Amino acid sequence: MIDRHLNRIKGIYRTIQFEISSYFFSLIGLLKSKLFFDKNQTNNLEIGLGTSEKKEGFITSDINLATDFPYDLRMGLPFPDASIDFIYSEHVLEHFSYNDLILLLQDCYRVLKENGIFRLVVPNAAIYLNAYSQKEKIDDDFKKKYCRYEFGLSYKSPIDYVNYIFYMNGEHRHMFDPDSILVILSELGFKNVHLDDFDPEIDKQDRRDNSIYVEATK
Repeated sequence: MIDRHLNRIKGIYRTIQFEISSYFFSLIGLLKSKLFFDKNQTNNLEIGLGTSEKKEGFITSDINLATDFPYDLRMGLPFPDASIDFIYSEHVLEHFSYNDLILLLQDCYRVLKENGIFRLVVPNAAIYLNAYSQKEKIDDDFKKKYCRYEFGLSYKSPIDYVNYIFYMNGEHRHMFDPDSILVILSELGFKNVHLDDFDPEIDKQDRRDNSIYVEATK
């Protein structure tokens, strides 16, 4: 019983520590943007890349001091209006609550230059929901292909395949199917919103099977 209380206190402490750190990182990113960012040059931005390798020709932003412009994306982006030519986001948006997601997408629209491109990749929840509704199609091959991360699920019940993608051990907060992401972007004012194909020049191969690829312009 005591251990449970101690673990709860530790969890609260980690949350407070994270929030303070993320705000401090954001101040650094905002200051760097004010001092070093040039809106008049070609700016290709990748958001939310975590510790992934930086793509050639891109600037980066995330809650990570290793990125070019560290920033808490729940607060949007640290760049001025109409300053970014291309935004790329791969398996990032599903980690935001709906309200934070909309705020971030609105800021992506704000910082894009006229006719700037937003390319995004998100997990396709429809794959898992369709599998659940047709339980006889769930087998070991499905698990190997679509459930690659291990965090304790037994997969003895079909609902675990839904839990896998919808919660990802607490990491996922909002899910998409092909229709929903198109609707959200269109309602926020993006133009030419359409599903796209996997692009080996920029998209990760290991996410090809379970992803939705979308492009839109401002």
